[in-house]
Amino acid sequence: MVCVGVLEMAVKYVDFKVTGDPARARAAAERALTDRKFKISWQDEWSGTAERGSKTANVLLGAMAQYFAVGVKVRSSGPEETVIRIERLSTGWMGGAIGASRTTKNMSGLATELETTFKSAGVLLGVTQG
Repeated sequence: MVCVGVLEMAVKYVDFKVTGDPARARAAAERALTDRKFKISWQDEWSGTAERGSKTANVLLGAMAQYFAVGVKVRSSGPEETVIRIERLSTGWMGGAIGASRTTKNMSGLATELETTFKSAGVLLGVTQG
């Protein structure tokens, strides 16, 4: 039996290719993330960080107080096509192996939820994970 570590199986990023201009795609991504209790800090017009939970509580309480952060990047990929990239920034290791496992599950769950959201809105063209 081969044992693979939690981080080796983890999705590092997910690209959602959607129809529409980058400004509309950014607004849709921001709305989808805030609906899931993320707070977004934009570094510039097209990239930011979305965070949920508390780093301090995660350090003090471990896996019981999950902290989760993803990078958000929006870029045009052609006429009326935009790519929204969600990139995992936190590993969860502050909460030990359980925290790392939960962070991996959170990233996978977030990817599925966003895919469903964009698909339901009729704007999803494709999804790529890496």
